Amino acid sequence: MTAADRELDIATAIAETVEHLTFEETDGALVARTPSSFGDVVFGGFVLAQAIAAATRGAPEGRRLHSLHAYFLRPVAGGTTIAFRSTVLREGRTFATQQLRAEQHDKLVLSLTSSFTADTHGDEYDLGGLAPDVPQPDDDTAEPGPGPWQACWVGPTPAADDGTRPSTHRIWFRVPTRLPDDHHLHTALLGFATDWTGVGGRPLRLDGDTQGMISLDHAVWFHRPARADEWLFYDVHSLVNAGGRGLLRGVMRDRDGRVVISVAQEMLLRPA
Repeated sequence: MTAADRELDIATAIAETVEHLTFEETDGALVARTPSSFGDVVFGGFVLAQAIAAATRGAPEGRRLHSLHAYFLRPVAGGTTIAFRSTVLREGRTFATQQLRAEQHDKLVLSLTSSFTADTHGDEYDLGGLAPDVPQPDDDTAEPGPGPWQACWVGPTPAADDGTRPSTHRIWFRVPTRLPDDHHLHTALLGFATDWTGVGGRPLRLDGDTQGMISLDHAVWFHRPARADEWLFYDVHSLVNAGGRGLLRGVMRDRDGRVVISVAQEMLLRPA
């Protein structure tokens, strides 16, 4: 594939992604189409992106999404419609909270609670930073990712003597073209990327595929505004596998090492 072909593929993926983040209002719901590019079942991260795009349509003026908590209730079918209905739970002077329900074929597929606020001045503190072994992203070696993304793969950290790893999944990622200055669009796209954890939630079998790994619930905190078209580093580690489930935590940093997003996710882990 030539460079021109890659650019065309990326442009098509970006256009299709933005199209699927566009809604029509029908019977009090925001309705969009789900992509067919993921197959019969839509990647959970893309469902999150659509839910965030729907939720931020009702964002109060001057406030941005700072946290969300989502439950994946049923698989989302690709190539068909999905409807989002929101309810305002509270709109205070500082924080506004809403509940979003995603429905497909008259069944609830996703429940998401979101909170909005405005950034204020305060102390600036970040735990750690980019590890010394993390290389900077290289445009020339970047590889295609799901949808509109490209990535530079860093990989997990080496296992310690007891078999544990400080990091189980590490990538640099971005959308490789300039996007509009719409912070709600960037938030939706970054929400997509928060579910891009590979097999990082299953540290004892990092050389396998994602078969048997099913997202159950997902929490994201957007600490600082960030752009999806600038390089960000996603560092994931698995905290525990027990009871047929796993919990992972992730941090997204900018190139200066500042934390912009934190993630926690629980998943079902079925034996291969």
